[in-house]
Amino acid sequence: MSDSNKTDFTNPSTFILMGIPGLEAAHIWISIPFCIMYILAILGNFTILFIVKMEPSLHGPMYYFLCMLAITDLVLTTSTLPKTLSIFWFSSKEIDFSACLTQMYFIHCFLEMESGIFVAMALDRHVAICNPLRHSAILTNPVVVKIGLAVLLRGCLVILPLVLLAGQWPYCRTNIIPQPYCAHMAVVNLACADTRVSSYYGLSVLFCVNGLDMIFITVSYIQIIKAIFSLPTKDARLKTFGTCSSHLCVILAFYIPNLFISLMYRVGQNVPGHFHILIANVYQSMPPTLNPIIYGVRTNQIRGRLLRLFTHERCSMSDSYTTNFTNPSTFILLGIPGLEGAHIWISIPFCAMYAIAILGNFTILFIVKTEPSLHGPMYYFLCILTVTDLVLPTSILPKTLSIFWFNSREIDFSACLTQMYFIHCFSVMESGIFVAMALDRYVAICHPLRHSTILTNPVVAKIGLAVVLHGAMFALPYPFLARRWPYCTTNIIPQSYCEHMAVVKLACADIRINNYSGLVEVFSVLGLDVSSIAMSYTLILRTIFSLPTKDARLKTFGTCGSHLCVILAFYIPSLFSFLTHRLGHNVPLHFHVLMANVYLLVPPMLNPVIYGVRTKEIRDRIFQLFLNKGTSMFSPCSLGLSLSSMQSWLVMWFWTLFPESLTDQPKRH
Repeated sequence: MSDSNKTDFTNPSTFILMGIPGLEAAHIWISIPFCIMYILAILGNFTILFIVKMEPSLHGPMYYFLCMLAITDLVLTTSTLPKTLSIFWFSSKEIDFSACLTQMYFIHCFLEMESGIFVAMALDRHVAICNPLRHSAILTNPVVVKIGLAVLLRGCLVILPLVLLAGQWPYCRTNIIPQPYCAHMAVVNLACADTRVSSYYGLSVLFCVNGLDMIFITVSYIQIIKAIFSLPTKDARLKTFGTCSSHLCVILAFYIPNLFISLMYRVGQNVPGHFHILIANVYQSMPPTLNPIIYGVRTNQIRGRLLRLFTHERCSMSDSYTTNFTNPSTFILLGIPGLEGAHIWISIPFCAMYAIAILGNFTILFIVKTEPSLHGPMYYFLCILTVTDLVLPTSILPKTLSIFWFNSREIDFSACLTQMYFIHCFSVMESGIFVAMALDRYVAICHPLRHSTILTNPVVAKIGLAVVLHGAMFALPYPFLARRWPYCTTNIIPQSYCEHMAVVKLACADIRINNYSGLVEVFSVLGLDVSSIAMSYTLILRTIFSLPTKDARLKTFGTCGSHLCVILAFYIPSLFSFLTHRLGHNVPLHFHVLMANVYLLVPPMLNPVIYGVRTKEIRDRIFQLFLNKGTSMFSPCSLGLSLSSMQSWLVMWFWTLFPESLTDQPKRH
């Protein structure tokens, strides 16, 4: 930012939004999840509006309030995220003073409206459960309109004084706002005047308006719970409480981040400024993203309409699941048979693991690309592993989640074979990458002086190409063999993805060649990989034990810690899944299927976490990225923060968990 932004002036015509100060280098990467959340919020809320409009059975008070919530979420995200993304992508930081005040008004106005809508929805649930016979008489359409108008006017009128007060203050210090949007206090703090009236009014809104909303919601749910527990049977109680679950979820998604931010601003004085801002942005973006997902997943009427909209239900499909036919054009994936009622809950950890895998692996790629000191064989192999870990879960999880959330079970025959190929191809590639990484550790420890001459960039490229071809060629027979069999009994696959043997078992033919090829892969490919890794580490351990001191042995072995952890995270679930399929005949089918999914999800999630925690170079780069990139406005002097003390605390914490990981790796010659 030029010096002119910091000079004295009176009443600027523009403000400068800094985005997330301290994380400027990561703005492009931060923009990815924010852009995804914005797209999901727009698509999800418009879908809710469309479904409620098109489905006459949803024309009732609960869904009218839901439409108000969807409109509020659309306006709220659109008032902040387009400008935020323009800062992240184009460094377009200027915003007109009047536009800044308008943005401030929209943000706080629609936040207050959202809180009021939750109160209205709590009232609807209270009347529906505590006075069900009078629900339609109490909450008529005119009453719903009046409630909606009251929520709208309350939000508009309560926030108006904040903007009028902010517009009258003189601004004579700086026009730099350390935020990606014009939050009320961030703007008012720049004023050269006594702004206590704005602060007091903001606190009165927080406690008198939002506080009363929370009290009203709490009282409503106390009455609802009393009514639920007075019901005679457990099934009736669960069914009645289920009608409130979506509302409770969106309330928690709104108020918990709000409470967390409020506590962090008042208690977390040692938290970096950019962390405050990042969490504040997440708070603005997360509820509008989650609300349509929660209502789409948990509300039967909306979910049923979505299924008709996106899966194009065919009348004949239900009858054809178990009838005889030849060579189906589609297969039916059942998800996890026996746990259909828990699909929604199982999807939560699966979705969380997928998100961690995507973010973690992209972070590893970003750090290796931007840090010249990491441009070496070990980290090139790590990047290949990272790309594999991005493709492997992406080949199964989107379809699995669509089964869990939308009951979208159909998969085209060709798509099924393609998925099968990708799963086996990249599983074999991952095993091959571990062999290459074991070779790198062997050369680095047993022949350190020749490491740079043996594993040159061309050699690393050839090894990587060999690993890719190795996986591609060994997995190629699976789809070709599966395609040639006739399928004449059923097209139902009791899995959440097209696993090779699960598909082939549906064939009406002698499939022993498929069984033999699968066993050949397990014993000749994976067996040879495990043998090569074991041999490498045998030689590595011999070299380590020949070192003269205990510290040297621990320090050298520490350089292998990350590699050993990811190997165990890959092969142990694989071995467990293999043994349960062949020896666990009394194990329920849903346990087999669940373990098969976990086996494909856990390694891609754990690998970037392990390398991020246990590899000193990557961990130091993450520290630099998140702790050492503050601008002058977020320096320790200006914020009263001690980043060095925070770093020391974090390093001590990692030392406690992984003492050997903080030791330096042997230098390469």
